[in-house]
Amino acid sequence: MITVTINENDFDIPSNWTDITFEQFLGFSKLAKSQKSQEEMQEKYADLDEELKDLQMTMDNIKFNTKLACYFTNMTEDEMAMCEMEKVEEILEALNFLQVEYQPINIKSFKIGEEEFFLPLPGMMKENFGTYIEAEQIELNNKKLEAGILEVLPRQAAILCKKKGEKKGLVNDKIVDEREAKFKKLDMATIWDVGFFLLRQEQLLMTNFLISLKEVKTTKQKLQQKEQ
Repeated sequence: MITVTINENDFDIPSNWTDITFEQFLGFSKLAKSQKSQEEMQEKYADLDEELKDLQMTMDNIKFNTKLACYFTNMTEDEMAMCEMEKVEEILEALNFLQVEYQPINIKSFKIGEEEFFLPLPGMMKENFGTYIEAEQIELNNKKLEAGILEVLPRQAAILCKKKGEKKGLVNDKIVDEREAKFKKLDMATIWDVGFFLLRQEQLLMTNFLISLKEVKTTKQKLQQKEQ
């Protein structure tokens, strides 16, 4: 996090994935989606000569950078227009990390204040049907993630991450809703780590559960054969 002083006001600007909350990132993501790619701008201004095209694309980029600086400072575009160029450049330079893909790390738990939440173990051999329901919900959320719907990330964590001693498979919408609201305050480094783990584990969770069902069915058939 860096502090940028503009007109005697201090603004904390995130400079790392640990500095930006999920809610902030979600807002940034929506803003970023409004910006056309270089290819899209090339197509949009295809009828202009090269000089005019370059000028128009530069203007579009400046407008987007202005919106970006305004978003992280809560300043209006008119207020931002009165700022020194060096201050705007300082803000944008701090935000460069948003252009770099985050590299997840393996974590087993994470904390919010004094509360610690643990990520699920991969095995489901001794779990109940409620755990299967959880996995089904996660699978649905994963499909939403693949479609670019980032809003489901905190809910994924709220469904599967438990406090020490909590039983798996006890689906409680009220608790999930409360934790989802808390997890939206997490920094994006933690959200990416948890999201990466759950995406990676989801298929393994489902596979292990189906294997467990198959083994139960096989055992039941063997017992029935013995009784005959």
